[in-house]
Amino acid sequence: MKNPIDFKDFPPISDKAWKQQIQADLKGGDYNELLTWTSPEGIVVKPFYTEADIPEAGEGKSEPGAGGWKIGYAFNLGSEKARDLVGTNLENGVEALLVRVPYEELEKLGEIKSVPVPQFWDLPGSDQKLLNGLKKVAHPKAECLLDPIHTLVTSGNWVVNKEMDLEVLGSFASANELNTCLAIHMDRYQNAGATRVQELAYALAHGHEYLLRSVDDQRLKPLLEAPVFLVSMGNEYFFEIAKLRALRKLWELLAQEYGYSGKCKIIARPSLRNKTLYDYNTNMLRTTTECMSAILGGADVICNLPYDTLYHYPNDFASRISRNQLLLLKHESYFDSVSNPADGSYYIESLTDQLGQKALEVFKSIEKGGGFLSQLREHTIQKKIEESALKEQKAFDAGKRVLVGSNKYSNSDDHMAETLEKNPFRPFRKVQTQIAPILAKRLSEASERKRLEDEKI
Repeated sequence: MKNPIDFKDFPPISDKAWKQQIQADLKGGDYNELLTWTSPEGIVVKPFYTEADIPEAGEGKSEPGAGGWKIGYAFNLGSEKARDLVGTNLENGVEALLVRVPYEELEKLGEIKSVPVPQFWDLPGSDQKLLNGLKKVAHPKAECLLDPIHTLVTSGNWVVNKEMDLEVLGSFASANELNTCLAIHMDRYQNAGATRVQELAYALAHGHEYLLRSVDDQRLKPLLEAPVFLVSMGNEYFFEIAKLRALRKLWELLAQEYGYSGKCKIIARPSLRNKTLYDYNTNMLRTTTECMSAILGGADVICNLPYDTLYHYPNDFASRISRNQLLLLKHESYFDSVSNPADGSYYIESLTDQLGQKALEVFKSIEKGGGFLSQLREHTIQKKIEESALKEQKAFDAGKRVLVGSNKYSNSDDHMAETLEKNPFRPFRKVQTQIAPILAKRLSEASERKRLEDEKI
């Protein structure tokens, strides 16, 4: 065996020395202009990081350990095609189910309730009718995810009204037949165009509304010991890793102020915002890196997104591909074999701290402004997201925010009109709402509409 390396022969190099060497190598070029860039959150990214960039509190520690994440399959219970794929997915490596449950399909939970893996039933709203129906199909392996504020955010309306919806949430919590879990959907903020700082701040303020409610409604206390965050993963690899790590730290900080453990679960999925209809195979590249950042960021369950989800109904081929992406990461790339690999990375620790600090400032401003629900009613939250989304959209339209195959290197011979099984765009529904809902929108929608129209000419 060779003698171990004596690191005393490699003295530490200061930040100043690194920068001086880089300046010399640039031969008069501007360091800031050539080697730094600023993220949408206002974070300046440098070409190198050292121990000096680790926050004063020291390097953070992620909670999950080696092998701590599960391969999930997310589907809508109302889709017969998706339900038919459950068995195949379970036989081929899926370890958890995330089930979107429409009101009218509640009884179909009976078809999957005996499946022997952890299940997360993502439920609509919270009312007495739903509670009574769930009691008939309750299952000990299924966690009933409830987030009445999410219903308001996405639809613009409560199921009944604020007081009744939150009151029924307490009834769910006290129902012995159900394993009720509080969910905090921060995925909608990302898919609507929020920055990562906004995502974190709004998720924190969203959860804070439940913490405040628990002060007067003791039934909610068990739900707040370990809530479930549903997160969409964007494309900026290292920032997304840092986003999940910052989320855990922020929730721990806030929840412990109210006497809770500060623990949480994270279910992550790739974002829809950057997915494209044309040159759809590039979606596989995007979802792979997004799942990787979810793993390295410490998600508990990761549900991949099929590459053809925009235009095809669930099908065996696309489901197999999306499942295999996670199987390869877990069992062939050994992404389940290293405990908390991002811990101690100078760059990621710095990003985690900066995202957390900035999100905390936004959160405090929301609370000073009356809180999350108040700012939703005043359209403040919606306006901030719209501003961020518009800025990103302009960058996409100008070619500065690149989606390969869409606004860069697009294939003019690529035709999709005859391939569509479903509408790839958000349907327009004109309904009366109490607040303006926060709507998800993909960056390439406008250009895709035009290309589809051109195909008809």
